[in-house]
Amino acid sequence: MPHMKTADDGAGRAQANGANPDEETQKLGQRIRDLRLKAGMTLTDLAKATGVSIGTLSQLERGLVSPTVRTVYTVAAAFGVMPAWLIDPSSSKQAENRYIVRAGERSHLLDIDGIRKDVASPAASKRLRGFFMVIQPGCHSGTQPYSHKGEEIGFILSGALELQIEGETFMLYEGDCFAFPSDKPHRFANSSARPSTVFWVNADI
Repeated sequence: MPHMKTADDGAGRAQANGANPDEETQKLGQRIRDLRLKAGMTLTDLAKATGVSIGTLSQLERGLVSPTVRTVYTVAAAFGVMPAWLIDPSSSKQAENRYIVRAGERSHLLDIDGIRKDVASPAASKRLRGFFMVIQPGCHSGTQPYSHKGEEIGFILSGALELQIEGETFMLYEGDCFAFPSDKPHRFANSSARPSTVFWVNADI
């Protein structure tokens, strides 16, 4: 049997002498190296931040040793990432999708009559549904008010929005918020000369 060696801080077992490093170990090492370079850190900096020796970190980055659980947690903490992501980014992403919606990953719901509506709430949100909306100039929800069950709350991200609730019209501008019971007849319109962007939440109560 080839002789196996262990990294000096107990990071894990090295690959067999002369054998090619395990593919997953190499990928893990590459992720550590990429994070270190992105953070502008040297091996010395990372060693000071983690308490793991420079030699061991070098071996980890080259995929020559497999880290222990303790080392994974220590290195992940130094970079501010989840340990699960460091080991397997795809599994961590699945967990993230239950609670997080990234800016470029909102699902498209509709784009009609100058109104674009993207879903901005993650799968874990059952009673609240958030939407990122863009209303083009001169566009509106319809000529007649509508109503349904629930409650609504929103925040004007940019531009202006004309909001009508029970026949009363309100002008909202960037930074303004609104909230009302959804069973009140309501409609909205963008009567300004620039697009209006709104974060709009519907609550199912």
